[in-house]
Amino acid sequence: MDEIYLDHAAATPLRPRVRQAMARAEERAGGNPSGVHRRGREARRTLDAARTRIGELLEVSPRSVFFVRGGTESNNLAILGRADRVRRDGTRPLLLTTAVEHSSVREAVAQGTEDGGEAEVLPLDPSGRTEPSALNGLLARGPALISIQQVNHETGTVLPVAQVVRAARERGIPVHSDMVQAMGRIALGDPDSLPDLVSFSAHKLGGPRSMGALIVRDRDLLAPRLFGGGQEDGLRPGTEDVVGAAGFAAAVEMVLSELPEEGGRLERLRNELEEGLRERIPDLIVHGVEGPRAPHILNVGVPGLSLDLLPRALDMEGLAASAGSACRSGSTTMSPVLSGFYGEAHAVGVAPLRLSLGWTTTSDEVRWAPEVIARVVARARRALEPDTS
Repeated sequence: MDEIYLDHAAATPLRPRVRQAMARAEERAGGNPSGVHRRGREARRTLDAARTRIGELLEVSPRSVFFVRGGTESNNLAILGRADRVRRDGTRPLLLTTAVEHSSVREAVAQGTEDGGEAEVLPLDPSGRTEPSALNGLLARGPALISIQQVNHETGTVLPVAQVVRAARERGIPVHSDMVQAMGRIALGDPDSLPDLVSFSAHKLGGPRSMGALIVRDRDLLAPRLFGGGQEDGLRPGTEDVVGAAGFAAAVEMVLSELPEEGGRLERLRNELEEGLRERIPDLIVHGVEGPRAPHILNVGVPGLSLDLLPRALDMEGLAASAGSACRSGSTTMSPVLSGFYGEAHAVGVAPLRLSLGWTTTSDEVRWAPEVIARVVARARRALEPDTS
């Protein structure tokens, strides 16, 4: 095969129907949606239609759908916007999160502490579970916000968001969830049990790059982080991306309509890929198997190889994969996610590899990938053997 693309958790190709929706929006609505002229009004109608459609699909009010420029901005706005809002009331914000979050959450929490807040980490075991006593003890401190992702971006582990939401609501504590890797891969649950703040990203769904959303149940929870306009109810000023919003809505509609069938297909392919790798690499470590996993991510570790070796070596063989989050591309340091789930000692001397599947993944790719990966691993290990000549 010319190429095997197994990095859909980083970005999945634009879907043809999404491209068509964006082309129609570009043709009809080329004006600024704040404009009072005909083109501006058409742009506003297109933007409002996209917002309404996403609200209908998620069963939330369209007024709670705020368009941003991607998952990173959505996570930052939720965390730092909440911290700013609490600080304006004269309270030092306490931010509660986990050690396995995406860097856009972890680093936003770190920034919140630099701005005068506090942070605490909710402990998780390798299955993604947390002890109720640990959760209740941290909630008793009255955090300003809890941020916990739904699906881990490196291992695919499903985290206990519903448990956290139930416990937090008993105390009136808002919850944010990064659901970037959950949308279209697993059921998001009862709309009434959704967290107060939810982050999504379009390009993980086959939608446009640099387009995302933050679902905000109560606008008063957040202060804006950008200033200079009244767009998005003043929460995210700046001219809205009408074409991107139209594509985003089309992508959400597609992935939700396909979810039961596509989820099953991806799970079968992932299991076939995992089995093929286990057969060819006997000492392979599979991460995330201790608990429930989303169907599109397989994270493995190969002992004895350097941290950044596999993605580069596989690329030379025509297989696209990653060592972890796209935001850590090129990093030679240990994954915070793997050390958060398993402890720092686990990841020493183990080369991680994240293989992620999507709407273009085929059975042929999954059949061939273990052969390619095993060949690269064998070659790398031979290169490390001492020369006895």
